[in-house]
Amino acid sequence: MRLPYIAMATLAGLASAFFIHLGVSTVDVVVSIYALIYWAVAPFLRPLPRPLGLLYTVIGAVLLAAFAYFAALRILSILKL
Repeated sequence: MRLPYIAMATLAGLASAFFIHLGVSTVDVVVSIYALIYWAVAPFLRPLPRPLGLLYTVIGAVLLAAFAYFAALRILSILKL
């Protein structure tokens, strides 16, 4: 049960180190990558107890909404609308 949590923490740490190395400081890139990491690891965290499962579902939905918002902003800036 701990392995998915260790994988998520490791991926987040690697992403953070990569962002620092590249000098990325925009929040849209950081949130988008962390959302993708969460959604890649989340299926391996199931099944969770009832209250914890609902919490992880809410966190996932918020991250997905943030990812969609930032992706839409990037697309609109590329299209110059």
